[in-house]
Amino acid sequence: MALRATLDTRFFFAYFNPLTERQADWSRSVIRDVGKAGSLAVVSVITIAELYEQMGRLIGTEAVAVRIASMKAKKILFVEVDEETASEAGRIKLSNPEIPLADAIIAATAREYAQNICSDDEHFSKIKGVRTVWTE
Repeated sequence: MALRATLDTRFFFAYFNPLTERQADWSRSVIRDVGKAGSLAVVSVITIAELYEQMGRLIGTEAVAVRIASMKAKKILFVEVDEETASEAGRIKLSNPEIPLADAIIAATAREYAQNICSDDEHFSKIKGVRTVWTE
């Protein structure tokens, strides 16, 4: 079965700094599936900002740049925030004011490309039209 998913910032923490062996195995399997025919893994470019902000504090900005480049090399599609995505994110935010803008943008990206979001962020469970996928 082909993978179709939007990867949230939390996915990258699970992949690069897994908390458990199960999380490590699962996140590696997601990345392996990206290479299969018919698979699509997308990342909103807003995630790049979150990675620099969050992961950069822990490992530095040069290491974050290398990690982002490694994901691009694995054929993960980094998508721009265009007018349609921004409008959709605004509508999501209007309906769910407690959700951070970055998460609304990621959810809008998921609605456009792949309804599944690889994340354990509870914000996404409040948004119609997307589904979270995570390991335990």
